[in-house]
Amino acid sequence: MTEEGKYIYSIIKENKDRRFGSIGINNQEIHLLHYKDIAAVVSDASVVNFNRLNKKELIKYAAIHQKVQEVVMKDYDVAPMAFGIIAPSAYEVFHILEKAYLQFKTALKKIENKTEFVVHIFWDQKKLLEELVRTNLEIRRLKQEIVNKPSILKIPAKLKLGKLIHKALESQRKAYIKDTYSFLASFAFDSVFNKLIKDDMIANFSFLIRKTEESALDKKMQELGQRYEGKLKCKYIGPMPPYSFVNINLSLGNFELVDEARKLLGLREEATFGEIKNAYYKLAHQYHPDKYSDSPEKMKKMKKIIQAYSILENYCRSWNESIRQKRGFIERDVYQGQQKYSFKEADVKNSLFIR
Repeated sequence: MTEEGKYIYSIIKENKDRRFGSIGINNQEIHLLHYKDIAAVVSDASVVNFNRLNKKELIKYAAIHQKVQEVVMKDYDVAPMAFGIIAPSAYEVFHILEKAYLQFKTALKKIENKTEFVVHIFWDQKKLLEELVRTNLEIRRLKQEIVNKPSILKIPAKLKLGKLIHKALESQRKAYIKDTYSFLASFAFDSVFNKLIKDDMIANFSFLIRKTEESALDKKMQELGQRYEGKLKCKYIGPMPPYSFVNINLSLGNFELVDEARKLLGLREEATFGEIKNAYYKLAHQYHPDKYSDSPEKMKKMKKIIQAYSILENYCRSWNESIRQKRGFIERDVYQGQQKYSFKEADVKNSLFIR
């Protein structure tokens, strides 16, 4: 006998009931389960081990998972969950929403009115190699030297030629990546370098852009194709749920998340919002991408700083909402930035959970 659970597709900002039809896994109806002002998009599902399914079954279920996201995306900003997440009960879904509330709120704020596009850049290495032989004088000289030398003396020259060609190809590859990324990233809010999935692929980017910017991206891609005609092939996929920009760690609760964020910004257990902003600006100035565009580690640090600030900003908003519900208003010093926010465990939990 299989246990009935709730398959979770995504998280949206909604506090009203809504149903999306019987489009879920095994034709189950898609509905919402709420916590405060967010909701999980779910369907009834047997608790199964997806790792035991064959490839055909996995592809079928993954396609349904994606289709549900696309339907919900028509009316909502979607924070997609990874494929295969099944909670044992509706109560457990509620517990997930409660525990990761700040993460979901931060993610939804980040992707508001935005969507993901994936861009693939391919090259023809054989054509590029032929061009290098025609245009690189050192490569041409070494090739001629190899032709003229006796067989026993060719080996050192061949090794040198191989290293030179590899260096030239790598240099050109990096130049292509830098140029295409800079050209496309100008209107993106965030970007991710994904793993390469084909031998002739040199770049696999994900960009987070406004939903209204699809035509602008299409125009950019056409310009890129014209610029590198005969050298690169470029294509894009989207709009998609922003999988690359929503990273929910269900092992972290709201307090752990807030505590980690405030430590990253160097804050004490109490701070005004003004102090939070000052700490953020100080670190942002120190790790700004314009200073460290060639340092992936520094850029990664900057992303963490931005995320930490977003988490604390959302925490303060939630704290204000709690005060509003308790007192019916928000005191003036909150708006003026003088209100101190507590990051102690009991206060964090109390401000986020409305009983």
